[in-house]
Amino acid sequence: MRDRDDIEFQFKRNPQMSDDPDFKVAPQRMSGNPEFQTSGMKPISNQKKESKLSRFAKSFILICSYVGIAVFLAVFALASASDLLGLGQPDKQIEVVIPESAEGDLYAVADILDESGVINQKITFNIYAKLKQRGQDFHAGTYVLNSKWGFDQIMSHISSEDDTQDIVTLTFIEGMTQRQIGELLEENDVCKAEDFYKALEETDFGYDFENKIDDNDMRYRRLEGYLFPDTYDFYVNMNPTTAANKFLSNFNNKMTESMLNDIKNLPNGLGELDNLITLASIIQKEAGGDPDNMKIVSSVFHNRLDNPANYPTLQSDTTNDYIRDSLKYFIHQDTNPIYDAYDTFKVKGLPEGPICNPGIDAIEAAMYPAETNYYFFVSDKAGNFYYATTNAEHEQNKKLVAQKNIKIEQERKRKEAEAAENGGETSIAE
Repeated sequence: MRDRDDIEFQFKRNPQMSDDPDFKVAPQRMSGNPEFQTSGMKPISNQKKESKLSRFAKSFILICSYVGIAVFLAVFALASASDLLGLGQPDKQIEVVIPESAEGDLYAVADILDESGVINQKITFNIYAKLKQRGQDFHAGTYVLNSKWGFDQIMSHISSEDDTQDIVTLTFIEGMTQRQIGELLEENDVCKAEDFYKALEETDFGYDFENKIDDNDMRYRRLEGYLFPDTYDFYVNMNPTTAANKFLSNFNNKMTESMLNDIKNLPNGLGELDNLITLASIIQKEAGGDPDNMKIVSSVFHNRLDNPANYPTLQSDTTNDYIRDSLKYFIHQDTNPIYDAYDTFKVKGLPEGPICNPGIDAIEAAMYPAETNYYFFVSDKAGNFYYATTNAEHEQNKKLVAQKNIKIEQERKRKEAEAAENGGETSIAE
């Protein structure tokens, strides 16, 4: 056989052979040829596989992107629809202040509503307001909005030129009952009385004093006595729980740590806050708004509680008034064991719970009574009080009061007749 050098020599001697179209050079299959290894078929096969894998990965990523965008748009559309219509949103009232600098500025107002929690989809609100052509008539002012409202209701409120239309200022006097408070709220469109009562019974407001109230079936109104009388600002169509919390928060603030410590040292069960408030409610009803008489009236009840052997019952007519005007109004029965639990002519000591909502003077009178030896009192229609140590003295005072009341009634009628003759409409206080 020829060696490689001979073959190369012949190729060089006959260069024309390279130009011959029929000339073919067999591929060299020598294992040691590096040029053959770099131009083999295996690398080409790998490139094809890598190309297919790359196309699959790109397709997968693209599909995932489309699905992600579709899911995002679906979630955004659902959230936007819920926000726009107020569906599934919490029932929460929020006070919003729109400054004059933001008046008529849709984007500024949307930012305020979004930051305050009234709306969740600011972009949707902006688009919707533009479609409704409402962005330019948003007025500066203080508004109370509800996060469950739809966009239309929100825009209607902040478009009103009367920025105080939602505010209702009400005064609740000392001695009002829960029923009277609820009715006054309903009369002024703050909330329904029944919704107010329900909120008081079913809501845990988180105050420590709530845990000190006995859970007793004979107690009709759980938080009667704790709705602190005062002047409050409410809003039309207010959440009843929020309205109720105004009273309870005020009570909680009025009961200072010093007062609570003093209450703990009181005898005859009055060291418990609920018993103390119960006594204060009776004092409030009996003595009206006179702090001096409150303390003397308080002394009468304290003296009776100190001497249960001779005076087992407090015998306050005001508890019977509560049974008639509040308990029977809701229970609608002629007889009920709850009535007896509140009747201080039947129950020994304090009734089951407060009979009204006392003010701070009545609470302090219950804590710090005057020092007397009185066990009885009676008052006339003019508000004068007559105190007695013995029952005999008390009977004499009752006769005296009966005579005075006749004269007071006669004087009242005379003044009414005189006012009628003069064409006046002035009411005459008894």
